[in-house]
Amino acid sequence: MIDKRLADQLLELTQAFKEIGITPVICGGLSLYLCYHRDSTEQLRVTNDIDLMLTQSQIIEQSQRNAIAEIIIDGLHYMVSEGGEHFRFSKEPDRKLDILAPRVDDIKTEMFRVKLVKSKLHGHLTEEARFIEEDLRTISLSDILQGDMAAGDLKVAVPSPTNQLILKLCAFNDRHLGQRLDAERAQAHAWDIYTIITLSGREDYLEGQRFLSRHKNSDIVQKVEQMVTTNFSSVDKDGWLRVLETSAFYPDLNVQEKRNMLDEARRRLLRWFPV
Repeated sequence: MIDKRLADQLLELTQAFKEIGITPVICGGLSLYLCYHRDSTEQLRVTNDIDLMLTQSQIIEQSQRNAIAEIIIDGLHYMVSEGGEHFRFSKEPDRKLDILAPRVDDIKTEMFRVKLVKSKLHGHLTEEARFIEEDLRTISLSDILQGDMAAGDLKVAVPSPTNQLILKLCAFNDRHLGQRLDAERAQAHAWDIYTIITLSGREDYLEGQRFLSRHKNSDIVQKVEQMVTTNFSSVDKDGWLRVLETSAFYPDLNVQEKRNMLDEARRRLLRWFPV
C-alpha cells in the first residue's frame, strides 16, 4: 500500500489536472504499483516520489503547456529543486515531482531538457518515451485508494508493460553504464524489470508483440533489444546479477533457487524482445 503522503499528493495532482482535461501519465516506481498492485505487493518496491510523463498530445499546444505550468507552480505551489533545471520540483511536506517528456517537434530541446515553458517548466528528455501514448492503461484511483472518498472518479494513466520495460531497460543502462552511474539506482531498475516481466500476463505479451512489430525498425526498439542482449541474456549478465544482490529478493530462498527464478524471468524477457 502506498503511504498516505504519496496518496494525497497523487490525489491532489490528479484533481488539478482533471480541471484542464488532462489525465496524468504516471511513470517510475509508482506506476508499477498502480499497474500491478492486484497481482503482488511483495515484489513492488517502495517509492517516495511521482514521475509525471507529459506526452506529445498533452504538450503540443503552447496554451496547454502554459496551463500545466500554471497548475504545477502557481496552483499546487511546487518549487524547483536545487539543480533540477525546472523539471524536478518539491514542496512540503516532503513531496517530490519529476517531470519527464519525449522529444517533440517544434519544442526546443537543450541537452537533456525539453523546454516546455521558458524559465518555468521543463521536462527531462526521455527519448525512449517516443511511443508512450500507445496502449496506455487507465487506472481508477478509487480502486487503488479504497475508502478514500477524495478519489471519486479520478483516473490516472500508466504505460503499457512493453513501454514500462523499455523505460526501465533504458534507465538501467543509464545508471549501470552511462554518465549517471549509480549502482543503487541500477539495482532498483533491474528489480523493476524483474517485476514487470514476471507479473505481466499473456495478453500483455501479445499486445507487446504487436507493438514491437509496428516499431521493429525504430532505433529505440533496436537499442533496447541490444540492451537485453548485453545485460539480461543470461543469469550471469549484470542485469540479473543486480537483482540477485538485492537483499529483498526472496531472502528465504537459497542462491540456486533464486537463480532458477531469475532464469525463468530471463526466458520470458527474451521471448518478449527476441534477440
